[in-house]
Amino acid sequence: MSLEKYSIVIPVRTMEGNPYLENILDALAKQTYRPEAVHLVVGDKRQGRAINYGVQQVLTKYIGTVDDDTEIDDPKLYEKLIKAMEADVSIGMGGAACPIPEHASNFQKKAIKEIPRRFFPVQYKNIDSDIVQHPCLVMPTKLFRAIDGEDEELIRGLDPVLRQKVRDAGKRVTVIADTWVYHLIPDSFVKLLIMYYRNGRGSGFAGKYYPEKILELTDGCKKDIFKKKRSLFYRILRRFLRLFSSLLKLKSLKFSTDIAYSAGVIKERMHPDYVLEPPEIEEIKMREKKNYPYKLFVHDVFLKEKNKN
Repeated sequence: MSLEKYSIVIPVRTMEGNPYLENILDALAKQTYRPEAVHLVVGDKRQGRAINYGVQQVLTKYIGTVDDDTEIDDPKLYEKLIKAMEADVSIGMGGAACPIPEHASNFQKKAIKEIPRRFFPVQYKNIDSDIVQHPCLVMPTKLFRAIDGEDEELIRGLDPVLRQKVRDAGKRVTVIADTWVYHLIPDSFVKLLIMYYRNGRGSGFAGKYYPEKILELTDGCKKDIFKKKRSLFYRILRRFLRLFSSLLKLKSLKFSTDIAYSAGVIKERMHPDYVLEPPEIEEIKMREKKNYPYKLFVHDVFLKEKNKN
């Protein structure tokens, strides 16, 4: 079976000191069906804009995104993803499951099991799911452009918006059978709290300025029902009930991350630090790195100094 070509876009905050990036590039090189090109968009603080810019450079039928801390150990991952997309045109966004790797620490395993949406087992058949996320997703390039791509206004929480755009276009969002990647959380209690506090700030920013973009999340498999919105009262009540449930069930990490997340939401709603306008781009320089079995382009983004967020 002859497969259509695909390209990968990876938004990267910084290439220096990134412990995952070379492993990602090596894993892509070892794929049984390798990408035609990989675009690293380095330095843009708005993930959506970075991905949109990367896709502008793509000439292939399919595009995929990978986070710069994704782990890939299946050499047939993209062969499976592209085959599934080719076989079923109703799928507008395909992605991989997110199980717990054997090399995860005991702390990481405990946290992943306690905290919702961090774990999703490998599936035996294609299943429509909210677990399709930026750490590993594939879309037809034409569809991505038709729905105006990623949201460039949000700081975090882009996944639900992109999924909803795909569904509004009449396409399915699907975890592909027998696929997986790993997306580990920090191996430190303090770093974990910082991550959820930061995520809460991103949610607080969205709630303050773009409440219409606060969309519902599910664990991925609730009778194929994906509710788009919940009221603010419902979300607040649910968060209190979940906190109480975590205490009763002695899920200390879930309780702690919920508190950190809520603190981030309140902080950004009451005393915002993030600027509403995205940081302006001064220039983007492109360079090609050799010695890879695909074309590897690095797009260095230089932001204007006056923007700090």
